[in-house]
Amino acid sequence: MSTFAWADDAYLSEEKDILVATHSSVWKPYSYLSDDGQPKGLLVDFWQAYGQYNHEPVQFVLLDWADTLAYMKEGGNRVHAGLLKSTEREDYLDFVAPIFNIDGSLYIRNEARGTKTDTLVGGKAVGVVAGSYESSYLTEHYPDVEQQTYANNERLFDAAFSGEIDALVADSQVANFYMLTFDKPLTFVAEQILYTRPIYAAVPKGNQALLAQVREGMSNIPAEELLRIKQKWINTERVEAYPAWLIPSIVLVMLLGAVTYIFILKRMVYKRTVALRRANARLREFANTDPLTQLLNRRGLETYFTRLKPKLSRQQEMGLILIDLDHFKQVNDTYGHMQGDKVLVHLASYLKRFVKKGAAARLGGEEFCILCPTQDLDALIEMANHIRCDIAETVFEFGGADIRVTVSIGAIVSSDVVEEIKQLELDALIHAADLLMYRAKDRGRNQVMLASSQSVKTPIVEI
Repeated sequence: MSTFAWADDAYLSEEKDILVATHSSVWKPYSYLSDDGQPKGLLVDFWQAYGQYNHEPVQFVLLDWADTLAYMKEGGNRVHAGLLKSTEREDYLDFVAPIFNIDGSLYIRNEARGTKTDTLVGGKAVGVVAGSYESSYLTEHYPDVEQQTYANNERLFDAAFSGEIDALVADSQVANFYMLTFDKPLTFVAEQILYTRPIYAAVPKGNQALLAQVREGMSNIPAEELLRIKQKWINTERVEAYPAWLIPSIVLVMLLGAVTYIFILKRMVYKRTVALRRANARLREFANTDPLTQLLNRRGLETYFTRLKPKLSRQQEMGLILIDLDHFKQVNDTYGHMQGDKVLVHLASYLKRFVKKGAAARLGGEEFCILCPTQDLDALIEMANHIRCDIAETVFEFGGADIRVTVSIGAIVSSDVVEEIKQLELDALIHAADLLMYRAKDRGRNQVMLASSQSVKTPIVEI
C-alpha cells in the first residue's frame, strides 16, 4: 500500500483504480505524519481497514487542513477521510456515512487563582484552525468572537503553550493528545463542550459512482474491527452490543403474554409477567455492568452519580479516583490476554472489598474509577495512596508465574457547597482526573496526583 505526504511544490499522480484518502497531517490522534514520514492515526487505520476488507489499494494525502478541502474541490477518485458536516461543505462534497463521533470544546488557560469570565464574547481572541468546522461554528453561533487562525493543530497548540492565546476551540481528543505530548496536561482546561457531532467520509460533489462504492465498502468493515481501532487510539468506555433480534423477541413475548391472558389461564399470564420482569431486571443489570469484572460500567456509574449528588450533606464532598494499570500491555504480551483478564478480575474484586461507601467501575480496558463521598482532600489522598500501595504489594500467581503490577492514579475533590454539587457533571470530573492520571504517568508511574477545586469549572490547583 503506497502512502504520500503532500507539499506545496509536490505533484501526486492519481491512478484511476486507486482510491486516494486525504486528511490533515497534524490532527493527532486522528491523522498525522510520523517522524519517518508515514501516515498514522485513527482515520488512517480506518481507511487501511477499508482497503483490506475491500481488496482495494488506498493512498494517503496528508496536508494542512485548508489544503485538504481545496484538494477535494478538484474532484477525482478521492475521499476525505473524515470531517464534520456544514452547509458550506455540502456545496462541493457529498457526505457518505458517519465514522466516529467527536466533541468540540472551548479550552481556557488554567490559572491557579484566575477568575471565571465569559470567554465567548466580543473582544477576546480565540484560537482555531483555519478552514475548520470549529471556525465556522464560532462564526455562526458567536459572530462577535475574534478568531485567531492557524494553519493546523500543531501551530495552534504551539501558540497556546507559548502564551500567544489564552483560549482555543478544538476537538477534545485532539486537545488531550497535544497537551500530553507537550507535557502540559493542566495548562488548559475544557470550560464547556460546544457540540458533539459525527465525522463523515465525503467524496467530490456529484460523483455518484464513487459515493455508492465508498458507502458499500464502509459497510464491509466488521463492527469489531471498528471498535478495535477506536479503542486503540481513544480512551473510551466499553459498549456492549445486543443482538438485533433481542428487542423484537421481547416484544413478541409481551404479545404472547397478552394473547395468553385472553385465551388461556390467568395463572399462565402471571407466570409470564414474572418471567418478563426478571428478564427486564437482568437486562438493566447487563446494561449497567461490565461483563468481565462485574463492576459498574460507564452507564452504571452515571446512574450512581445521579443518585449520589442529592444525598451529600454539607459536611461531605464528591471524590473521584481514576486508576490506570501501568504497562499493562506488557502483561498481556508476556503472559497472554487470558492471564491479563485474570489480573483485571482480581483488581476488581479488591476494589469491591475496599470501597465501603461509594461505587467502583471499569471505564474500559485497564482503567477503573471510584466515585464516593469524602470528608476532605486529606481523606481522599489517604484512600488513593492506600489503593496504590496495596496493588503494588500484591503478587498475582498464575500457572507458576508471579505477576506484579502498579497503577497511576488521578483524583479530584469537588466543592462542599451543596448548590455547586448540584451543577456537577460526571464527564467534567472524569476529564479532570484523567489529566491528573496522565500527569502521574509522565512523572514515572506508580504515583498519585490529586487536585481540589471549588467546582470543576474553576481552575484546578495541583497538590
